[in-house]
Amino acid sequence: MADGIPIEISGLTKRFGQVTAVDDLSFTVEPGRVTGFLGPNGAGKTTTLRALLGLVRPTAGTATFGGTRYRDLPRPLETVGAALDAAFHPGRTARDHLRVVASAGGIRSARVPDVLAQVGLSEFADRRVGGFSLGMRQRLALATTLLGDPRVLVLDEPINGLDPEGIKWIRGFLRSLAGEGRTVLVSSHLLSEVQQSVDEVVIISRGRLVKSGSLASLELEVSPRTVVDSPHRLRLAAALDQAGLDYTEGPEGMIVDEPDPGVVGHAAFVGGVELSSLHRLASGLEDSFLALVGEGEE
Repeated sequence: MADGIPIEISGLTKRFGQVTAVDDLSFTVEPGRVTGFLGPNGAGKTTTLRALLGLVRPTAGTATFGGTRYRDLPRPLETVGAALDAAFHPGRTARDHLRVVASAGGIRSARVPDVLAQVGLSEFADRRVGGFSLGMRQRLALATTLLGDPRVLVLDEPINGLDPEGIKWIRGFLRSLAGEGRTVLVSSHLLSEVQQSVDEVVIISRGRLVKSGSLASLELEVSPRTVVDSPHRLRLAAALDQAGLDYTEGPEGMIVDEPDPGVVGHAAFVGGVELSSLHRLASGLEDSFLALVGEGEE
């Protein structure tokens, strides 16, 4: 079992001139779990990760690994494996790329074939990276993070570009790493992309924390609603207005901000409106996520 280290973000703030990219952000990522770091594009995820890895200096607050800044780690590649803005020389083979990184980090070259096998790239080890697909580059980036057999992994959009088989593989792989006791933090702007991979979620919007907790708890963030429809939607809308019920119109009918279908049905009855459907709509994960970060936010 690997001895994971918690990631600790405390009061982290980063301003670029008049723009506040991260605003008093605090959360902890525990070992032995896969944590999804979620938020729309522009929410501040990348800035947070760059601060954590010592690539930008915080305006205020700290971002550490068990209380130690990345630049103060004695052997950083053996503590943290990070895939952030991965860049590869197109003329190098996958094997040569890993050898260069290993040499620079003081890691024995014997790790290179091991990590190539771990990510399923052994047969492509001597192919030039310039000919790799996006999915193969993602696997090579993951292999790079594993060179030091790190206790913490920080991965930025690792599923992007993978085919369905690759997505299934990486989901199982991330869980196996966490199962070994490692700390695994995975960023994404799409909840649907990582929801089958993660145990915990940290959701930010406009640089601020909006939710931190288990994936299951996210489903409870938005109250259930009722879907109702009628052959006479104008009359149904009037009946809902008369009852003081808020609603929006969707393809399946009116989505009413009322968890009890009985209340909605009674409003329709009082209005003399014939109904074609009436049922409770439980909030899904995506509904909860969009409600937290704001639909349509860039």
